[in-house]
Amino acid sequence: FSEGVDADARLLHAVRASESLIGGAQISSPAGRSFLRSFAGGQAVNRGTDRSPAEVKPMEVEIKIRLPDRAAYDNVAAALGKEQGRTASHMQANYFFDGPDRELNSRRVVLRLRTYNGTEKATITLKGKQILENGIGRASEVEEAVDPAAAARYLAEPDTMLAEVPLIKTTAEKFGLTSLVCLGGFRNQRDCYSWEGHTLELDETDFEHGTLYEIECETEHPEALRDKLESFLASLGVSYSYSQTSKFANFINKTLL
Repeated sequence: FSEGVDADARLLHAVRASESLIGGAQISSPAGRSFLRSFAGGQAVNRGTDRSPAEVKPMEVEIKIRLPDRAAYDNVAAALGKEQGRTASHMQANYFFDGPDRELNSRRVVLRLRTYNGTEKATITLKGKQILENGIGRASEVEEAVDPAAAARYLAEPDTMLAEVPLIKTTAEKFGLTSLVCLGGFRNQRDCYSWEGHTLELDETDFEHGTLYEIECETEHPEALRDKLESFLASLGVSYSYSQTSKFANFINKTLL
């Protein structure tokens, strides 16, 4: 999109793109209540980040490789650390929202609020359900940065997002969304490493029902990068598999796939 295109038009275009994806996890609000009681208080955020324009990704393409356990994760991290070193580390808190009548999920749309390292950064993302095939995930996505000071308030009062966040306001108008409920969420420790001109993200994801270890990497050439990454893991003697579903679906369905 060019800089002169109206922001609301860009957001609406992205929302429409997300509707074209297939699939959708079943959602029920009780799944998130205990998470909010035990987790939200530990992620209180304050002022510090200015709002930036929404970032539109009509289609996010990434490699998603599953590691079997912590030992394999540590092996990969050690090898990557020797080559280039870790470039970033984020404790991500991920929260998900929908309307009381599943207005978003019924249209195969996922709404996420994510905080980084508690007070460092906060984003709101709207995305279509990810389609995974042979270790390659594809999903439409639009993301907007929000003031970290507002994130804690959005958890306590989700409906305020409908009036304050342009991305959510546009979505609500299109889908007839009049209120929001928090479904809960999960923590994810993400360590980033520079490797072969790419940024590999090593994830340790903690759900209430278990922990997953995964390598993710955004790319415009997924098949070639996947094969290269598989050769790297084989050289380390690390076993792996292709991720079978998204983190959101694992959260909702209480699976570790």
